[in-house]
Amino acid sequence: MKNTLFYYYHLTPEKIIKKDNYYYFYLDNYIYYLYLVNRPIEYINELITLNITVINSNFMMIIFNVNKEALSIINNHYYILLRALKNSHFNINDIYNPTYYPREVTNLKLLNHSSWNNLWSSKIDYFEYQKEYIKMKYKTLYKTLDYFIGLGENAISYFNAINSYLAKEFTDILVISRRRVNLSDLSFYNPLNIVIDNKARDSAEYLKYLFITDDYTYDFLDEFITNLNYSAYQYSLLIARLLFPSHYFDLYEKIINESLKEKEIIKVLNKTEEYENFLKYIYNFINKKKPILKIDWLDSN
Repeated sequence: MKNTLFYYYHLTPEKIIKKDNYYYFYLDNYIYYLYLVNRPIEYINELITLNITVINSNFMMIIFNVNKEALSIINNHYYILLRALKNSHFNINDIYNPTYYPREVTNLKLLNHSSWNNLWSSKIDYFEYQKEYIKMKYKTLYKTLDYFIGLGENAISYFNAINSYLAKEFTDILVISRRRVNLSDLSFYNPLNIVIDNKARDSAEYLKYLFITDDYTYDFLDEFITNLNYSAYQYSLLIARLLFPSHYFDLYEKIINESLKEKEIIKVLNKTEEYENFLKYIYNFINKKKPILKIDWLDSN
């Protein structure tokens, strides 16, 4: 790999470490990540276009090779090299003040994930289709899937109602977001994690991460939600996003694809009641601050 890095990038690290689907190494004041590309090239090309346009963002920099290309072919696979400063860490201000999607960049259809209802409906239809196939092999998933599909359908209905009854404000424009929020690594600043979406996406996924890792207090939730300073439209989207149980569905898909054992879903199931209370608290706190569309089973009034 050292020869390959020198050939493509003229970089000479002393030590290269392999982990999962990437390599990483330190050089000067930077940490570099060489990622195996496992997404369609058309998608990566959109990412590259966006990354070039928003060079002042806090995302890792895409390093072009000696051929002035973002992708390098190594052992018949595409790789991409990213660079970040050493000791980089998560800054919550990057959620409070996201990078707006630049108007001069158009036609990034694969990156635009703002039509949640369509994406969620397709996912739920697929899970419904799978039910009979998982019945014998994954009994715990089979027994619990309907509850989480119900939450997902609730999220879709709420999202549709938001867009029917609430008007957007001038601040409700698309921003550069993340597929998921995971603060145990640097994926929050990884451009391969980028999607174009509403501001509420990152804040909702951050709240889910805090819940999953048991790293929240109600005082912090109050402070965080207040500091977001969203419109009623955006706060409603935050609730819709929290309603959709991606924390369950992500594990479900990994189990079905045999990259996780079924027992891993138990930690989510054991926190089902706690998550409902988490949702209710956030919903009612927001509703007192800025009235949003009502959800009867969450409303404490």
